[in-house]
Amino acid sequence: MNWKLIRIVDTCLGIPILIGKSLLGDQKKKRPVRDDSTPDRILLIKFWGIGNIAMILPSIKALRSTWPLAPIDFLTLESNRDALETFGLVDGITTIDTGSTMRFISSWRAAVDGLSGRRYDIIIDFEQFARFSALIAHQVGGGRTIGFRTLGQHRHRLFSDAVEYDDHVHITRSFFSLAVKAGVASPFPDGFTLPGLKTLQKRGRRLLADAGLAPDEPVVVIHIGTSDNFRERRWPPEYYAHVSDHLAGRYGVRTVLTGLADESFLIVETISHLNAPAAAIDLGGKLNFGEFTALIAAAGMVLSADTAAVHLASALDVPVIGIYGPNTPRLYGPWGKRGLALYDTFECSPCITNFNSKINTCRHPDGQGACMRAISAQDACNAIDRFLATGVSLQALRGEA
Repeated sequence: MNWKLIRIVDTCLGIPILIGKSLLGDQKKKRPVRDDSTPDRILLIKFWGIGNIAMILPSIKALRSTWPLAPIDFLTLESNRDALETFGLVDGITTIDTGSTMRFISSWRAAVDGLSGRRYDIIIDFEQFARFSALIAHQVGGGRTIGFRTLGQHRHRLFSDAVEYDDHVHITRSFFSLAVKAGVASPFPDGFTLPGLKTLQKRGRRLLADAGLAPDEPVVVIHIGTSDNFRERRWPPEYYAHVSDHLAGRYGVRTVLTGLADESFLIVETISHLNAPAAAIDLGGKLNFGEFTALIAAAGMVLSADTAAVHLASALDVPVIGIYGPNTPRLYGPWGKRGLALYDTFECSPCITNFNSKINTCRHPDGQGACMRAISAQDACNAIDRFLATGVSLQALRGEA
């Protein structure tokens, strides 16, 4: 299913449906919360964006620490199942299949029927703007339903507890505010790292060894492409090639080029621009999500446009440089201790926001992608040099036993 079409339908139909249910008093009977406010079961909802799910991980960990005996389930899209299984922080995963309209409708009904019988004390909807998630949280029903009150989206109408969406703080902190509303008392973790890091690093080193790299050889992952749904976030292949050559020529570092299978043509084009092609390894479309996560865990650094790779690196405490244009790094930039965002603000930036459902038509006179092209390859090379000048070691993670 086309994501842009889904968002248009979600806006055109979702808003009147939510308003209508609210005005008609269509409130599902809620399960009373126990007197001690300790939930028996928690449901989390997030459909769009593996990167967004990665940014929810600190909230999940805090919920788990607050109520260690309460099962935490997650409702998401089928395409996100591998990511949640790799992260390993939730107990049950229910999915909705968007492969076709019929599969979407049937899996939606099955999800609501299955989840409704589990009698959740707390349901947290982490979507920032989508109306569909608010509707399905209402259909499942729970003791408390918590979600964002986002300006103009009318999502809050079916929540028992609405949290004002703040467009001036990083999304990881916004997500955490929902966990706080649920009852988490701890502050946002200063240094979150995904559990199981050592295991992921070992798996990543095996992948690199299979690709022909020595155990002590430093490597930088360059993630090319942003999926066909977010073409406006792509950085030019020749820019990536320049950075790869810089790493090889100045530091003797090999790069691993990654990306989705349906964007392999971007990697082919990148390789065609390389002066040192032997220093680059093409793993585009050859890794499943677990392998990709392990690769990042074992890397010395990650360079990527505004995609999930940035947030995986942040969750794994890997140095990362993110390249931004239509989206603002103020909300979606690297969030770990060793992250840097490259961003050239235009008058029209950012043009995809949580207030316009991330539906945009580029109006820049230089055409779509002008804001991404404005960040030069040399800008990225300079950022890498600054990283290394601060003492970041490209071998720090690879060298662990």
